[in-house]
Amino acid sequence: MVNDILLAFYLHIPIVIGGVLHMVVVSRQYLSSLATPIYSPWFGANKTWRGFVVVPLLTAFGAICVWPIEQSLDKAIYPQGFGLLLAGFWAGLGYMLAELPNSFIKRRLGIASGAVPEKGKYIVILMDQLDSGIGFSLAYWWYLSLSIQQALLCALTFPITALIIKRLLFIAKLKKSAT
Repeated sequence: MVNDILLAFYLHIPIVIGGVLHMVVVSRQYLSSLATPIYSPWFGANKTWRGFVVVPLLTAFGAICVWPIEQSLDKAIYPQGFGLLLAGFWAGLGYMLAELPNSFIKRRLGIASGAVPEKGKYIVILMDQLDSGIGFSLAYWWYLSLSIQQALLCALTFPITALIIKRLLFIAKLKKSAT
């Protein structure tokens, strides 16, 4: 069980790298021509084509960043070579796709893009972290052949990682809120 929890946090690394670099892209207005909403009536203004293009690519880069760690392991977690890049890409795409249902539900409930309501605040914050964690964990489960327990732990531990990273991004002024 401890090894599976450590594996879960290790699998977060490419997602964290991709997410942090995505915040740099957003805060510096890079690729602004892609910063158009996918369909704002359903998903709000913050779900853009830029995110769907950039996050999988930056998460693929994040996966490449773990290559030196992979070389030191007795048994590699990620596929070698191009497979490592694909693992990151699929995780980034899973992350983005899984955010859409949550955004759709929040728009139906009248919650504005990027807003956290007072009523149900902690449920909304939890769902904002779990949706993407579930998405990339499913992608890893499929692509890396994780066990159900490993994928579940990866998803359930992600809110811890996400909230820590979001707090750091807020302090660095790359994110407007710490949640």
